[in-house]
Amino acid sequence: MRLFVAAYPAREVVASLQESRRAVATVGVREVPPGQVHLTLQFIGPVDPKHLERVEESVGAACRGVGAFELRPHRLISLPARGPVRVIAAETDAPAQVIELHRRLAQRLARSTRPDPADRFLAHVTLARAQAGASVARVDAPVGSGPFRVDRVVLVRSVLHTDGAEHRAVGEWRLED
Repeated sequence: MRLFVAAYPAREVVASLQESRRAVATVGVREVPPGQVHLTLQFIGPVDPKHLERVEESVGAACRGVGAFELRPHRLISLPARGPVRVIAAETDAPAQVIELHRRLAQRLARSTRPDPADRFLAHVTLARAQAGASVARVDAPVGSGPFRVDRVVLVRSVLHTDGAEHRAVGEWRLED
């Protein structure tokens, strides 16, 4: 199973973010389906199903004591910062709660950890992916969406298909109010 931990914006926020993305001339991209637009808190990768319970316990433990928070989209960006564009995303701020949650998840779940996981964590919501073989222009533009509240974390199984990924929720944890 290919797993990651994510936070999902509300539908109206996704619609607003996608509208901003469509306003930017981005040829050669495939829009992420609205139900799959998310902020990745920690990519876990392939996991043997017999270890799923341990992963769920780790995610639950990482969420304990972390309060709900707001994310504020700042701008549309292209990723990675260097090389061919693979993703168009909405960069968000990174309040203390999201950094702490990412740090805890990385400590518990990452196969190889960095000395300070927050050093390279870029809070962003992926909106579109480059199509195979496409040359996508770089994006750096304002985004027309207000802040959104994150009050739950989802463990997601990603099943890859030729036409994109299919996301299935495996578990969900509420953050403290």
